[in-house]
Amino acid sequence: MPFLVANRHFEIHHASDVSTRNGLGWELVEITASGRVLLIEIFRHDALKKIDFATFAAVDIPFEAIEILWHDFITTDGKEFIDESKWLNE
Repeated sequence: MPFLVANRHFEIHHASDVSTRNGLGWELVEITASGRVLLIEIFRHDALKKIDFATFAAVDIPFEAIEILWHDFITTDGKEFIDESKWLNE
């Protein structure tokens, strides 16, 4: 999902990680002249039932871009943990 804030280009990527962390990630990526830069990840750990926030670059990020990432997270069931035990018992 590409969007523009303060003349800067951003994207939100959704990623799953079931091999090491068991959950889903929402990533804020900035598109620059030299390529894509991962700035922030919101990661939902389904097994641990917790949500982590991580930053990856020392760069100013417009608050509006963070709000858009957070809105995407909460409106795409980001806060809804998956209970795998229900799948294993079926």
